[in-house]
Amino acid sequence: MNPMNQEKIPWEIISAQLKGNASSEQKELLKAWLKESEENVKAYQQTLCDWQISNQKVDFYSPDTERLWGRLLARIEKQPQKRLTPFRFYRWIAAAAVLVLVFLSGMWMGDFSSFFANDQVYTTVISPKGSRTQVVLPDSTCVWLNSGSEIRYPTSFERKTRDVYIVGECFFDVTKDQQKQFVVHAEKVDVRVFGTQFNVRENGKINQVDVALLEGKVSVFGKQSQPLTELKPGEQFTLANGKATVQQVSNIERLVAWKDNMLIFENEPFESVIQTLESWYGVEFTVDSQMLAKHSYTFKVKTESLSDVLDLISVITPIEYKINGEEVFINYKNR
Repeated sequence: MNPMNQEKIPWEIISAQLKGNASSEQKELLKAWLKESEENVKAYQQTLCDWQISNQKVDFYSPDTERLWGRLLARIEKQPQKRLTPFRFYRWIAAAAVLVLVFLSGMWMGDFSSFFANDQVYTTVISPKGSRTQVVLPDSTCVWLNSGSEIRYPTSFERKTRDVYIVGECFFDVTKDQQKQFVVHAEKVDVRVFGTQFNVRENGKINQVDVALLEGKVSVFGKQSQPLTELKPGEQFTLANGKATVQQVSNIERLVAWKDNMLIFENEPFESVIQTLESWYGVEFTVDSQMLAKHSYTFKVKTESLSDVLDLISVITPIEYKINGEEVFINYKNR
């Protein structure tokens, strides 16, 4: 593969996307650039990887992809040449593909693994607790994984549908392809689209799944392929304890603000706030029963620490808290 021409990479747009302030026009230009070639996707994935590792937001970002790619090729070429049987050769090709994927893609603050299933190589990415992860799929679809979530997808979409499998919460910006449907398989539902933006959240603790649609159209199906609903922009589907509902949500962007490293609570019950904070900061709460079903909160979280957020809650509600590593204890304080 020839080294990529650095001048053709839209660094300004990529930088804006990584910092979470890309305009709608910039996002469309980035998607169009990603669709131009596989090399563009790899260059973008490498940028995501370097960005996560450095964990620094700078005004202008330009990694040396030529040097990194050349180093990988040199490493492969130095390996001793051996004659491989067909079976071993197939495994070597797959392993090489995985090596390239590890080197060039993903937000590798997360865990990575791969395996074979039905003659396909699958990649699994897991977002660590307390972190958010972004992945670019082989069709240039962008996926954001919330804390503790995971996604499994084939290294290439060669079948009739583009199938991915998730656990937890993921936001999808799906590249449009009217000839090949995109299917998200969650534990309790499947979501089918051709190209749109939507969020899928499964919470095993409360036995609930939510699908929120920002633009386009999605169809939600049960695990026996029974149709459940079709969503319009601004609607959210909820399946809780076997009961399905659809509701219009005002300011639906707040439900997916997490992908831009922000939490927005609007009249949110205390129990829901705690569940979100557990995932956001990668901790576990032990809460005084007097706090339950009594309070609702409206506030935003951007760069605040857990202590800052709990201090804010303590101003609204009389509580005292103790943070012990990954355990947090909250007690109701009688005034």
